[in-house]
Amino acid sequence: MSNTKLNPWDWDLRVRERNVKAGVIDDKDLQKHLAGLADVSDQVESFSVPQPALELPEAALAPEDDIDDEEEDDVDDEPAEAPPAS
Repeated sequence: MSNTKLNPWDWDLRVRERNVKAGVIDDKDLQKHLAGLADVSDQVESFSVPQPALELPEAALAPEDDIDDEEEDDVDDEPAEAPPAS
């Protein structure tokens, strides 16, 4: 198969496996394409994106000590064993 007939999105990781299974791309062409990619790892630039939906309100955050107290309270709330019947 010739790489010249393929669009850049045919090599996209999200559709590449499907293209290999369908025979659009064979393993030999895939390896050739991957070997031809330039190493641009030295040009990486990190950035962050705010994700407000993942932030918890302050009331939902409990100090670690409060969590331990709740666990202890659960043990105390268990009913005591009934005295043996006489």
